[in-house]
Amino acid sequence: MHCATGPATATEIAPRPLRLALTNNHETFTQRMLLSRILPNPASIFRSSQPRTLRLSQTIASTPSPAFQIRNPLQTFIMSIHMKGHCVCKNLQYSLELESLDDARTTLCHCNSCKRAFGTNYGLTTKVPLKGFKYETGTPKLFKQHNGVTREFCDNCGAYICEYGEEAADKFRYIMWGSFNEPEKVPPKGEFFCKNKPKWMPDIPDTFRKQEIKE
Repeated sequence: MHCATGPATATEIAPRPLRLALTNNHETFTQRMLLSRILPNPASIFRSSQPRTLRLSQTIASTPSPAFQIRNPLQTFIMSIHMKGHCVCKNLQYSLELESLDDARTTLCHCNSCKRAFGTNYGLTTKVPLKGFKYETGTPKLFKQHNGVTREFCDNCGAYICEYGEEAADKFRYIMWGSFNEPEKVPPKGEFFCKNKPKWMPDIPDTFRKQEIKE
């Protein structure tokens, strides 16, 4: 029986390296378990002769993990707006593609020309870029007024599809709002020639108003 206060012997200190080795093995296993969450094959890191810190940083930098990808905010996908419409008899059918609904501006016009053409107290059109507008079926007939405004319409049912002035001919089309299949997508944003607006007609809320523009 050994004395508790006596000097330490080789038999007493022999297990200590074993406990240290177990501790190192436990740490290595824990590290591998943690790395397995972010790296495809963490064991390959420890088989290399390079320092662990360098190997880990190189592996993370080359791993296409979503957690380490930084997206460029300029690389965004833009969903185009698609609309369609037609005349009464459907001989004329068109399509419209917009990058954004902000590219469309629907307005009421109380000028005398629009009143005559639409046969009511105002004209209602949606201004869009010409590049996104095209006829899918049919060819429109054209009528040009003395003031330079051209209107395209169906030669069968007589319904107007669009109009444009001389300066806008190669840039824009003013589509008759009622010819859209889904006109509510482009609600009115303003009114023109309000000086000719009937007194009994109420103002449209949240829209701009201009008393007069060049007719």
